Amino acid sequence: MAGTNPKNPIKATPAEIREKSRKLLHIYRLPKIDLNDDQQVEDRINYYFDYCEKEGLKPVVEGLALALGVTRQALHDWETGRRRGETSPARADMVKKAKEYIAFLMSDAAMSGQVNPVTWIFYAKNYFGMSDKHEIEVKANQPLGEELSPEEIAKRVGLPDPDEPVDVDWKE
Repeated sequence: MAGTNPKNPIKATPAEIREKSRKLLHIYRLPKIDLNDDQQVEDRINYYFDYCEKEGLKPVVEGLALALGVTRQALHDWETGRRRGETSPARADMVKKAKEYIAFLMSDAAMSGQVNPVTWIFYAKNYFGMSDKHEIEVKANQPLGEELSPEEIAKRVGLPDPDEPVDVDWKE
């Protein structure tokens, strides 16, 4: 049965793997583009999405990087402007828009039960800048400006009076 080998976790038949590989190899073998030419980058992004639609592939960040001939890190650097000498504001916007398209497609699929929620959460946190945050606001009940004696503190927290005998009737 497909997917039962722990060394190969892909749950697909050999025929399904061949078909998927054929589609992915097409993307892998795309001719190189001039990565300094924003128009060529934009055309390749559009080609990738059109190809995914035509072939029934789910667009993902890894596929977008592969189609462009760059790494996921390079996409991230273009998006955030870390490679200022190699990228323009237009390119940063292209990558942001492409990633937003992928995020929207995945969130829509997750909301309709077509993508495993764990997969969506992984992608959202690792590729789309989302995170789980819990904000906790702590307020002191007593302002720190009050000066209290040790006896007053003990009384407030409910400690017994140190001069009062405790368990005087107790016997062993």
